[in-house]
Amino acid sequence: MKIKKVIQVLERKMWTCVSYINPPTYKKHYPNYLRKIGVRIPVDYYENNTGYIAPSVNFDGNDYRLISIGKNTTISMQVVVLTHDYSIVKGLQAMGLPTNKRFLKPVSIGANCFIGARSFLLPGTEIGDNCIIGAGSIVRGKIPDNSIVAGNPAKVICGIEEWIQRHIEKEDFIDT
Repeated sequence: MKIKKVIQVLERKMWTCVSYINPPTYKKHYPNYLRKIGVRIPVDYYENNTGYIAPSVNFDGNDYRLISIGKNTTISMQVVVLTHDYSIVKGLQAMGLPTNKRFLKPVSIGANCFIGARSFLLPGTEIGDNCIIGAGSIVRGKIPDNSIVAGNPAKVICGIEEWIQRHIEKEDFIDT
């Protein structure tokens, strides 16, 4: 078991190096690595060349199978995806109760989402399709499709359509 973990760490370091040396290769093939370790990610994740998962994303290593990511989703740098909560164990210890229990819940991220830098996705989080999570947000619970959320704790700010309309009116974006 320890050798398997060492190999996973080395593979992850290798993919980080690839992200700097050859970003297109990283972007196209890193989802295959995530699938290999158990993250549920669709085979067509990279369709339309719009999905991206930063190499600094920290996926909880307790059970990668509890994490699912929809296609064309972007996860920015230093995002943490947690499927466990050891504070439960500490609470049990404080009460003198047995601590052989683990608190694990899945985390799912829908298709065509954007998760901002340094956000935390807590156990049990379900993010719908077409959502934007603001940088630094602490997210838990169910986030409806087409929502923009931000904050600590993260709250729905508005819908995608309203947000886009505001930016169209402001003309505060550039064409590429």
